[in-house]
Amino acid sequence: MSDNISNCTVVITTFFAGDKLESCIKNIPSIFKILIIDNGGESLKKIYFEEKFPNLIYHISNKNLGVPRSYSLANNLIETKYMFNTQPDVVIKKDCIENLLKKVNDFPNFAILSPTIFHNNSYIVEGDYKTLKIHKNKYRETGKIKFNSHYKNPPEGDLSVDSVTGTAMLIDRDKLKLINDWDTNIFNYFEDMDLCLRFRLKGFEIIKIRNAEVDHDAFSSHDKNFSQKMDFSRNWHHSWSRFYFLKKHTTKINAYKYGLNFFIKSIFKSIFYIFFKKSKAITHFAKAYGTLFSILNLQPTYRPKIKT
Repeated sequence: MSDNISNCTVVITTFFAGDKLESCIKNIPSIFKILIIDNGGESLKKIYFEEKFPNLIYHISNKNLGVPRSYSLANNLIETKYMFNTQPDVVIKKDCIENLLKKVNDFPNFAILSPTIFHNNSYIVEGDYKTLKIHKNKYRETGKIKFNSHYKNPPEGDLSVDSVTGTAMLIDRDKLKLINDWDTNIFNYFEDMDLCLRFRLKGFEIIKIRNAEVDHDAFSSHDKNFSQKMDFSRNWHHSWSRFYFLKKHTTKINAYKYGLNFFIKSIFKSIFYIFFKKSKAITHFAKAYGTLFSILNLQPTYRPKIKT
């Protein structure tokens, strides 16, 4: 297992995370190499973190890359066999990464080993993993992709699943090369589903490891001062990415049926809530806006404008 420890780099993407980033890093044992991909250009933090944590490299990107491009960049920068990807609003529990690495030899066909994910110390299965109901030989023709979850409690042991969230995952980089890396057309959201689906269609396994745990404080990986702008961005990109994912992995009829229906509903809801609750009107406008961009085959170019 000691060889596996030296063969693993922890990768964290960050965008104006405030104090969350340091809290996350403090829970990572110093025996692991850490690579930070900073999409906010916080140059002073590079000096601070690299001085405080000798095992850490702080890379500042020249623009806001988004999640999959950040991980793809990290994949090109590191040399270890495994990468453990996570985010600032995640608390990594004791021995989490070590316990994942201990399982590497138990599952030789794995592409992803994922810890069991709790949310503010509560277990919510939808935030842990999902079942993708697909016909693995003719999935594009059938268009049958449904997100289902069967368990209300944490699994009693290790569990083979179809898909896990991108909250935290240990990835075999050799197998990542075989599916041509992350889909960098996506800025945020559904990149984890896309990755898992492509791994599964290649015949690789995705395993939830029960004795490895993290706690996720969802939607808090950024400074609270930017919450409204980040909420708009989140709804915009989630809507863009969902249509893109359906268009990529199911039939166009299925994707456009969903996309147009969702766009129309979001527009009507946005107009309705203008008179009752402005915040909800903005939320539904963001969803409609992102969906429209995706329907028109436009790139996900929206970026929150953050002034520091």
